[in-house]
Amino acid sequence: MIQTLLNIWNLILKSNLFNFILMLLCLAWIIDYFDLGGALEKGRKSIEDKVNNAKQEHSDALNTLYETQDKEASVDEEAYKIIDKSSKNAVIVGENLLKEAHKQSETYSQTTQKAIDANIANAKLHITNETAEKAVNLAKKHIVNELNKDRNLQIKYINESLENLRNTNVRW
Repeated sequence: MIQTLLNIWNLILKSNLFNFILMLLCLAWIIDYFDLGGALEKGRKSIEDKVNNAKQEHSDALNTLYETQDKEASVDEEAYKIIDKSSKNAVIVGENLLKEAHKQSETYSQTTQKAIDANIANAKLHITNETAEKAVNLAKKHIVNELNKDRNLQIKYINESLENLRNTNVRW
């Protein structure tokens, strides 16, 4: 009896290892299929391009300032306003880009987590069903083997069941 239980336990452990490996392969496929690394790289590249554009705009604004300083003294005040506005715009654009990158990162993270959770639930259900089916089949085989070995066990079990029914307070 204990050997049978150890065999059942051994089958369960082997089944869990197989399903765990299968789950890892599914997860790798999902990551590859949705190209999550590529999408994050694309978002990072987009942000980098926008930051570089903002730096270029800032640089262009500085050039405008230097050209304006060569002109009349009243133009200096106008140049400072342009630079200030460009700097503020660059900061605002940079902050907006960072916010958008963070939102995209969260979206990708949530999508990945949902896919992982769905695969885990599916794997658990499969393992549970497979384990239950194997346990029932193994118990059935064991009972049939025991009854085939000793025909008197069948009569003994029937008598014990009848005796248990008599001892209950249920009336027929």
